[in-house]
Amino acid sequence: MKIVTTLIALLTLVVGTNIFLRVQDQDRLETALILLDERISSNTTTIEKVEDYIVDAGIDFEHMQYIMMDNIRDVATALEKHKHEPVYVEVPVVPEVDSVEIQPEPEPKPVETETLERTYDPETQLHIPSLPVPVVVCPKANNNLGKFIDDVSLRRDYKFLVTYDILDNKLDNVRFDKKIPSKLKAAMIQYINSFKFNGDVKDCKISIKVLEN
Repeated sequence: MKIVTTLIALLTLVVGTNIFLRVQDQDRLETALILLDERISSNTTTIEKVEDYIVDAGIDFEHMQYIMMDNIRDVATALEKHKHEPVYVEVPVVPEVDSVEIQPEPEPKPVETETLERTYDPETQLHIPSLPVPVVVCPKANNNLGKFIDDVSLRRDYKFLVTYDILDNKLDNVRFDKKIPSKLKAAMIQYINSFKFNGDVKDCKISIKVLEN
């Protein structure tokens, strides 16, 4: 008897639970349907708003197109009525250039060559041309005198004239117009020997003045 009662109680419990769960599912389904209906209504409203906006935008676009075409017609009419003023282009005047007469260059004159005089040589029995003798000048100083007399002790000032010859391209016959110390003479000869000789020449002169050191 207790077993039957227990089974009945369990069956009742199972059936009650089933019914409760079905009721809950029904409530959830109804709630979901209500929410879906609200969303569909909201979307329908949004779609209607979009359609209205598209219609309004189409009207504005047609209005703008009409205004633009009207402006284009006004501009075209104004251009047709406008009279263009003549355009003047200033052309620069090129001054006339006087004709220039080109003179022909004068023909070069022939260079006259000097005729060399010839001298008869009885030994060779030939006429030998007399060549001009080159002029040889005295050499010029090209060194500083100071470096030649640095080691020469001078107790007073000296002023004198040196005369010399160049023979076989060498210094020769050096003369002094005044008496000077032997060391100073030797220094002067070294100084003149430093000149550049260009041939034989006589009686070359150089004036010297040295101060006491």
